[in-house]
Amino acid sequence: MHSWVHPIAVAYCPAYLDSVLEPPLRELLEWFGANGCEVQAQPDRNTQLIITTARFGQPVPRDAALLFHGKRIYGLGHRPQILTAVSLRQAEYDRYMAHFTELAEHPDGDGASPHQYTGLGPRAVEVLLDQARRGGPEVALGRLMQGQTKSIRVMALISDEAERPLRAIHYDMAGAHPTTDAANLRHFAEDAGRRILTAVCAHEVDQHEILTDLLPQAVWDSLTTPEAMIRAGRDFTRFGFFTTPIAIEKILGYRGGIGEAIAAQYSEGCYAVYEPEIAALITTATGSSRLVDKRQISRDDQALVVGTKPARDGARVLDVEGRPPVRPSVEAVEMMGICESVPSRTLTGADGRSLQAPMARAILHGHLGVESYDPQAVEAVFLDNLYYDYLVSCGTGALASGTRQAFGRSSTLRGADDPRGVVFLEQPGHGVVIVEKWVEGKAPFQTIRETLESGRLKMNMRVPQGPIRWEMDSAPNGQPLNRKADSPR
Repeated sequence: MHSWVHPIAVAYCPAYLDSVLEPPLRELLEWFGANGCEVQAQPDRNTQLIITTARFGQPVPRDAALLFHGKRIYGLGHRPQILTAVSLRQAEYDRYMAHFTELAEHPDGDGASPHQYTGLGPRAVEVLLDQARRGGPEVALGRLMQGQTKSIRVMALISDEAERPLRAIHYDMAGAHPTTDAANLRHFAEDAGRRILTAVCAHEVDQHEILTDLLPQAVWDSLTTPEAMIRAGRDFTRFGFFTTPIAIEKILGYRGGIGEAIAAQYSEGCYAVYEPEIAALITTATGSSRLVDKRQISRDDQALVVGTKPARDGARVLDVEGRPPVRPSVEAVEMMGICESVPSRTLTGADGRSLQAPMARAILHGHLGVESYDPQAVEAVFLDNLYYDYLVSCGTGALASGTRQAFGRSSTLRGADDPRGVVFLEQPGHGVVIVEKWVEGKAPFQTIRETLESGRLKMNMRVPQGPIRWEMDSAPNGQPLNRKADSPR
């Protein structure tokens, strides 16, 4: 397992059991116990994860949802992570996959708009339609189960008609859906257990340090980079990087009672540019504290990150004089870590000063995948192997560390003479991170945009869920390309 994974205290609090759920979960709990974890019948102050269960298609009542009310129900002083296991037959799974495939094919969603999903809000179809189009029917089914179980992490156990477990699908907030073979329960428990421990032990890095100094308003107004950021939102929406922010109220049909358990909304993706004039990374604001539509941001939707804290549990954030505080996207530590992992170059500032800037100039992140790329113009970098077997989610120190190391190995970003201007990394279960190096005479994001427009980098909506394999191919014009082969898992 990852070196930072450790035993945890797991409380098992089933709310529903059937012949499909019970044997795999029993085996899973035995695996936790055999690997040093404390398995509890009742949560206490040491509990880090509560595993509960729900019946597929039968919504969990608002007041019984452990994600929202687990602290109150069990009298806890903290909020453990929640994993909800559900079971469904292969035929049910196939029916919903066909439904969401059909839903995505309707140009305006009219074909399914009269359909009311049990236990969800009347406008949930808007979210599920968008998710089906972007991530496919698997992601939409995951959102449906997340809404009905009121749980961010859901493990769906698929069985045949004889109620024999076939596989488990692991869903999370970022839209991941990797699969564990469940035909052999011992093998299922080991793989699922490792995945669960990885997820629980990967802590979020959002303990930002807000500096007391302020950037003068006049300096902020003089910068041209914020305008490049505004253009980037519009430009990259054309390529599928950004979409309508997901409003939790649309899915559930209510907002009250959710409290501090989950943000009211979140927007997918983020982007940033390093500005040497103020020695700061200008990033999109987080969409979890207030509505931020990454497709169309303003100057007030941009945060300034000047470094990472020594403990790497958050970013160091600089506010602008006379402007309300702006907090950066959840990937702030990850993006700043990329800048800190590569060599610097010397630039000449507007007033003739010599300025230092990382070779990584602009960063673009979206919840989509790469279909093909021209290796003469684009470099692909990779995480360490374990990240493809046991996925790590967004906004965590573990993924920030792995991403920083991957881009730190980039030949393009370490060699000023390397002719390639774009480097990308696919994060399994999450999306793609594209980094643009400094290219003389070009504006921020221009090289990425031109690479996409020329077809030397092509995107699709399939986010890898495991190991990635590339095969050499060529475009119709003879241009050499690396095309993604089907994942072996």
